[in-house]
This record gives sequence, C-alpha cells and structure tokens, in this order.
Amino acid sequence: MTLFLQFFLTGIVTGSFLILATIGFSFTRRVEGFLNIAHAELLGVSAFTVWGLNNLLGWHIVPAAVVGIVFTALVGLAIGRIVYDPIRKLGPSVLLITSVGVAYAIGGTVDALVGTGIRTLDIPLATSYRFWGLRITDYQMLVVAFAAVATGSLALFLNKTSMGLAIRAISANPELAASRGIDVKSTSRITWMISSGLAGLSGTMLAIVATLSTDIAFHQILQILAVAILAGLGSLYAVIAAGLIVGVAMDLSVFWIPAGYRPLIAFAVVILVLLFRPEGLAGKKSR
Repeated sequence: MTLFLQFFLTGIVTGSFLILATIGFSFTRRVEGFLNIAHAELLGVSAFTVWGLNNLLGWHIVPAAVVGIVFTALVGLAIGRIVYDPIRKLGPSVLLITSVGVAYAIGGTVDALVGTGIRTLDIPLATSYRFWGLRITDYQMLVVAFAAVATGSLALFLNKTSMGLAIRAISANPELAASRGIDVKSTSRITWMISSGLAGLSGTMLAIVATLSTDIAFHQILQILAVAILAGLGSLYAVIAAGLIVGVAMDLSVFWIPAGYRPLIAFAVVILVLLFRPEGLAGKKSR
C-alpha cells in the first residue's frame, strides 16, 4: 500500500510539471487560435540556457533561471512577431503546420549549439523528506509549488486586470473585441510573452529535476498534447485537472506495467475520457 501511495505522490509531482508545461500551450491556443507545436521546444531553449549559464559560466541557479525564463519569453515573442504574425490571416491549419517547422528549426539550432550527450546542472543534490513513510525531495516540492503559483497568478491576471480581461475578450471573439477598441496586436504580444515565459519556467524545472539531452523537449510535446486535449483545449482549470489525471495515471501505471509504457498511458487516459466526454473536461467545443 505504501508503494502504491508513493507512486500516487510521484504522480502529483509529474502532474504539476505537466500543468506548468501545458498552461502556456493552452493559453496560446485559446488566444491565438492554433496549436503551437513549437511550444515544447521552448522548454529546451530555457533548459539549455539555464544549463549554459550555470554550468559553463558558473552562475548561481537563481539568476540563471531568471535569465533563462526571460530569454525564452523574448524568443517566443520574436517567433510570434516574425513567423506567425505575417501568416495569421491564412488560418489555423497553416499556422499549425508552420509551428511544426519552427519546432524543427529550434530543435536543430539547440542541437547544433549544445551537441549530443547527457547534461546536468551544477546544483546541490536533492534533499529527501519523509512523511508517513512517503518520500519526496525538495526539488519535487519546488515543482508543485511553482505549478500552484503559476496557475493562481495566471487566473488572477486573467480575471482581475484590464489586460487579462482584454485577452479573455479576444479569446472569446477577436472581431468583436477589436470593434470595441481592444488593441489586438499588443494583446497578442503579451500573450506570447506569458505563454513563452511559462514554457521557460517549465523548462527550468525540467533542468532542475531531470538530466538533459537535446531531444528531451521534443518528447514533451506528446504529453503536452495529451493534457491539452483532455482539458478540452481551453480552460485553465481543466488543464489543472487534466495534468493531475494524466500525471497520476502515468506514475500509478508503473505499479502494474514497465515504466517504458508511461507515455502510452497518457494517451490511453485521453482516449478513455473522450469516449464519454468528446469535448474534453472543459465541456466546450473547440474553435
């Protein structure tokens, strides 16, 4: 029973990371209206920026993480303006296909700059704590804490600020929002900054809790898609629920099947839920 609860607790940590990795992706989908496959590669940009600053230049992890997140947000903003803005009128299908090309371009650039091999940050080893026989490390608790803070802050921003309300208006009806005087371009730029910054935060967490290889970001997109689809491609709160469901299901599955099948469990859960709820947990039809 203790081992089962340990897998459940680890699943909460995995789910928290999936929430961090997916809310930016879902945010872009909701406001910009297309699936940005390149979002996962931004995790790699952040992770290897933090690794370079920490490992090659000798920076402390805190300033390295801050610079990595800000740099990733700026990279996402630049890609949004240079690549996606000029072709926005061509529709979500063209944007989706273009994002696949952007993902390969980012992945290839990171691969060329960093090279092959496994890398880790130069940070202290994780400290392990025990509660009622269950073990959790300080870095795992950091992932859960950042997921809670990020989702809470984003919810407050969307509901309590004028820019947040403008973003919600554009996500509901861009044409009507523009006719009411909302600056669509500036709102779009803020959206790219926030979603890319969230990718930067999740990439930093990835660098702290995992070993890094240049293909690690590409593997994240499958799990991000699973969580986003299960959530219904829209609601922030549904992303939280979907992330926890997928994370717990993946780690609990190790109790019965080999760990190598964990990614397949994510899509098995998605298929099972969508059989009964085709619109996903949010219960809303996608645009």
